[in-house]
Amino acid sequence: MLGNVSQVSMANQFTFNTKKTENELQKVQNQLSSGMKIALPSDDPVSAVNYMDYDSRLKEIQTYNGLIQNATAKVDYIDGKLGSATEILQRLRELAVQMANGIYTDEVRMNAAKEVDELMKELVSIGNSYYKGEPMFGGTFVGDVPFKETYMTDPKTGEEYLVAVKYIGNNQSQIMEIEQNEKVAVNHPGNQLFWAKNALLIPSMPSTGYTAQGDSKIVVDGLEVEIKTGDTLDIIAKKINDSGAAVKANVFTQNGASYFTLETTSPHQLSLMDTNGGAVLQNLGIIEPGTQPPNNLAPSAKVYSGSIFDVLIDFRKALVDNNQFDIGGKILGGIDMAMDNVLKYRASLGAVEMRMQTVADRLGNEEIYISDIRSKMIDTDMTKAMIDMKMLEFSHDVALNLGARLMPKTLLDFLR
Repeated sequence: MLGNVSQVSMANQFTFNTKKTENELQKVQNQLSSGMKIALPSDDPVSAVNYMDYDSRLKEIQTYNGLIQNATAKVDYIDGKLGSATEILQRLRELAVQMANGIYTDEVRMNAAKEVDELMKELVSIGNSYYKGEPMFGGTFVGDVPFKETYMTDPKTGEEYLVAVKYIGNNQSQIMEIEQNEKVAVNHPGNQLFWAKNALLIPSMPSTGYTAQGDSKIVVDGLEVEIKTGDTLDIIAKKINDSGAAVKANVFTQNGASYFTLETTSPHQLSLMDTNGGAVLQNLGIIEPGTQPPNNLAPSAKVYSGSIFDVLIDFRKALVDNNQFDIGGKILGGIDMAMDNVLKYRASLGAVEMRMQTVADRLGNEEIYISDIRSKMIDTDMTKAMIDMKMLEFSHDVALNLGARLMPKTLLDFLR
């Protein structure tokens, strides 16, 4: 028995294949027009995810490149300022060597004192310089200029001269991230850069038999030192000395009484603080409660230290008093230490700049590599796409021609 013959299945199959070819042709045309072979994540989920990862990394690299450019400009600006400071210190050293001789008249020495005062004012101006609206040498302190001046008027000449310069910034270096998990100090605070002498702190009150009454922590130049209940002076001193801070702790005995002292191993201002509810430094007579470092040292403690400005204030006074001994001794030595300190930090800035340039070069190479990989992953291969389009157009035309011949057939055509 002959069954029924229908063209529905043939028409459906022809329509399905035609639409499939048209969709593929449209996809290739979109790839050619957009230049991208992935229009939607569903086109290739794995490649789409990888593309987003690469794209995110490229944007991250661009951000870091911008940060490095800003940091490099900042370092160059700082180095220029410190270069000017170095020139001023060199001139002051020449004056100190010259004025250490007792052959000059009062008039010459007074003129030299005026020059010292003017050069010192210029150094203060450098210390209070700004970069993009923020004080450059105040650590992370942005409220005001870091160096506050105090003037007096000379009764003989009526001219103002500097008698004190106080640092009111903090002791935090300015840190910048230049790559994932890579940070550099683009600048150091003024109480390190503009310091000329090591600091020595001796409490006025003895600490004989002292032991810590509880667990706490102290902070020495930004480094935490853990104190345990029952720690003696010698144990506390050893913990500070082992902390890595540029500070040496010592316990000395005088007339049967023990004194806990702190001395820096490089020229800078001491920064000390009790934390975690402790009061070790306060109990030792080293810091004053209710104040913030670095200006929180106990008023009763003896502090022997000196910034560049302290040395130059003494220089001016020695010139006025005709004190060649001090000029050729501690003042000249202080200027030399100040120059060495500034040059040390300039060398550090140079090393930081070289490191940033190395990171920038590495990021540049990585950017080229990732851009190439991303391009191969997402961009259209024009040659292949053109060939695919021509083949699809040809097969589509052939299918349409065959369909035009087959579809008009009637039932009689199948009964022949």
